Amino acid sequence: MDDEALDMLLRRLAADAPVMVAGPEFHDSLWQRIGQMTEAREHRRRTILGLLIFAIGLGAGMGTQYPGPAHPVGYTLVDGADLAPSALLHIAP
Repeated sequence: MDDEALDMLLRRLAADAPVMVAGPEFHDSLWQRIGQMTEAREHRRRTILGLLIFAIGLGAGMGTQYPGPAHPVGYTLVDGADLAPSALLHIAP
């Protein structure tokens, strides 16, 4: 059922309000339209969430592709004989 048919049924119901005759197809058509609207809302929600996850993943992936600094990094604690057992125990070799 499209929007025009739903509007026509609602107008007919409003015109027949004192009599309260909606017809047997009204309830089926109304619930069908509600189901279509709910399905469209869920589809939009899933699409937006999918695009959001894609954008976050793409941004995270782009952030990992940039190279690090070109100069060598030296750590004074790791370089040399500072971690030798004799240096740690303050024993002269």
